[in-house]
Amino acid sequence: MPGTHPAQAERNTHPAQAQRNTHPTRADRNKDVVRRFYEAVLREPGGPDFATIRELTDEQEVELNWGHPDSGVHRGAAIGPARHRMHLLTGMDPSALVVEELLAEGPTRVVVVATNSGTDVHGVPWTMTVLELVDVVDGRITRKRSFYQDTALLRDIALEREAALGREAALADGSGPAAPAPPAP
Repeated sequence: MPGTHPAQAERNTHPAQAQRNTHPTRADRNKDVVRRFYEAVLREPGGPDFATIRELTDEQEVELNWGHPDSGVHRGAAIGPARHRMHLLTGMDPSALVVEELLAEGPTRVVVVATNSGTDVHGVPWTMTVLELVDVVDGRITRKRSFYQDTALLRDIALEREAALGREAALADGSGPAAPAPPAP
């Protein structure tokens, strides 16, 4: 190895050293679980691979800090509906998520750097960075905390869409405002 002391070069190429480097670390295994999870979520064609998602998750807790009154910590059976409501109200397109980087150093934590996007109630597109702190225990995702770049924007989009959905529901069930009377002749 040019520029390397001969003793250092020997240590760098020693078979025992090379063999040790072929075994993935716990952090590498955790990143692989998270990578496989996102590949299953974003699978195309055909949509999410729910069997793989179930295999890789044992979610006990999810925290969504998107600025809306439905933000917060969700546990157990409340996780799916909370996540679905967030996607609905913010116009988030889960299939458009782009995982940019996975970082892991500790025994359980993987940091996901991703880009999410969607559209507001008027069809105006939005894009922002999201960081997720994902805990992996025994090869399964047990906890996620998501941190969105612009929670005020997501809150405003969600509140506006929630109001629009409320108006639509009221009109559909007849409890909304009556149609204006035609002008008098």
